[in-house]
Amino acid sequence: MKLFDKKKNRKDSNSKKWDRYQSKDILPMWVADMDFESPSCIKSALRKYVDNGIFGYHSEPKELRDILKKYLRNKGWNIKKEWIVLTPSVGAPIYSIYNLIPKNTQVIIPTPIYLNFLKAPKHLGRKVQKLPMLKDKGRLVIDFKKLASIAKNNSWLMFVNPQNPGGTVYSKKEIKDLSKIIKEKNITVFSDELHCDLILQKNLEHIPLGSMKTIEKNVISFYSASKTFNVPGLNCAFAVIPCDNLRKAFEKNAEGITDDANITGLIALSAAFKKGWKWRDDLIRYLNKNLETLLNAIENHKNASPVVPQATYLLWVSLKNPKRKNLQSHFERYGVGINDGIEFGKKNNIRINFATNHQNIKKASKRIEEALINL
Repeated sequence: MKLFDKKKNRKDSNSKKWDRYQSKDILPMWVADMDFESPSCIKSALRKYVDNGIFGYHSEPKELRDILKKYLRNKGWNIKKEWIVLTPSVGAPIYSIYNLIPKNTQVIIPTPIYLNFLKAPKHLGRKVQKLPMLKDKGRLVIDFKKLASIAKNNSWLMFVNPQNPGGTVYSKKEIKDLSKIIKEKNITVFSDELHCDLILQKNLEHIPLGSMKTIEKNVISFYSASKTFNVPGLNCAFAVIPCDNLRKAFEKNAEGITDDANITGLIALSAAFKKGWKWRDDLIRYLNKNLETLLNAIENHKNASPVVPQATYLLWVSLKNPKRKNLQSHFERYGVGINDGIEFGKKNNIRINFATNHQNIKKASKRIEEALINL
């Protein structure tokens, strides 16, 4: 746990997160990366690569697909290695996937959702159908009844599990219920599962949507070490696409548009999934400590209603904002940099990244309290 208490000065380190407030006394708690060093297994593997001193064109690490196959088998999904497609991120495919979706096809996006899912269709001039999520027993979940009623045959669904920004981990029953709708309407699903190894509550488990046999050929699933092991800057993720035709189309579409996954990212992915799990377990304990401190500061505040995350290091908070203030600017005035919920498709909400050292969390909690009082 002391590892995570370590104060890291990320200013002047080319950090997108910290450079936003370079010369200001504002704690950056917005973009989803962590203020923690990655585990030693990743640093050792990268050091070995760097020490070799030659940075030419790379090939895929030989054992990588076996590692990824084992990783998903541990989640109850026995995939074939040829289903794996390496990508530099999930961000680029969120945009490029529209090349595979005919223009008049219905695309359903549950909101709030990770902001690139909303930016992509807007950028590309594509119409989408937003589906407001329900708050059910303190969790943000898809409105399955509404989904079943509005979904057209052969439509597409953008799905995030664990949910970002709400931190919901969909239960086995919910995954089965969703699978029935997907099968009945022949929906193709873009499933972002990047936060699946950051489950905060011990009694919960992540169920890969693609592991549902009846719909496995309808699902493109995305995974990465980027969020769990704090390596988003190394540009590496992977998709699992069981449907041969869909996979070939996905790969062809990426040619000349999307670069290969970076070799440093592939090395980090291999090292993390082989040797990083003890570090991950320690991280989760630390994140829960941070979350508890943050919730203690805001949970009973009259102007705030937090959605307690079941996973991720992101806290989604609904706010009473009678004066219709610009929430990002308002919280910055009190020394905290947050994401305004409008970026995720839901105004009068904020997203707070609590993956920083506990001293920063305590400092931020006081500032957030003051900001809430003055809404």
